[in-house]
Amino acid sequence: MTTAVHGSDDAAQRLARLTAWRWGAVASALVAGGLTLAGALAPAAAGTGLAVAVVLAAGAEVARRVLLEAWMLRDDLVAVPEVARARERLVAAEHRRELARSLRRIADTRRVSRHDPAPLLVDRLGPVREELRAVAAELEAARALDARTMADVVRLITDGARSPLLNMAVPEPELAVRLRQIRFRLAAARIGDDHVRPAR
Repeated sequence: MTTAVHGSDDAAQRLARLTAWRWGAVASALVAGGLTLAGALAPAAAGTGLAVAVVLAAGAEVARRVLLEAWMLRDDLVAVPEVARARERLVAAEHRRELARSLRRIADTRRVSRHDPAPLLVDRLGPVREELRAVAAELEAARALDARTMADVVRLITDGARSPLLNMAVPEPELAVRLRQIRFRLAAARIGDDHVRPAR
């Protein structure tokens, strides 16, 4: 699925279509259930219909989330209500506190289970434990953050394909580079906030 979009109107229409698909599938499942209870639809047919509805609804929701994740970093799409809400959730104070707690847990990790779906590369944590704790503190202290900085933090601790904390194929030096980039943007945001804060 491509995330390319021509503008706010195009983005809003694609999201609306996916929402319609999702709710249409849910409605179909409810109708099938009602017909089954009324004896108008055989249980086997109802089961098939329900399975199809679940797949369609889940697929539409996954596609919608993929688009929102990509589009919420585009300043030219903030006029789309769903994109604006996604950005607000990403940079919300509670989400920042949640990420800060996760960063501290990662910094304190000394061993992981080999059964974890995307285990931390504990051997890489040693040189950056204090950096992780510093990012956590800066996230909590920030008055406001841009969506791109928050997205970079999220990817660092959750993206099993591209994070140097989770994927051995990503070069280890990349971890320190990304943390420096994140801290630089956090510092820039703090300096900008100090400049606009009224004098006392």
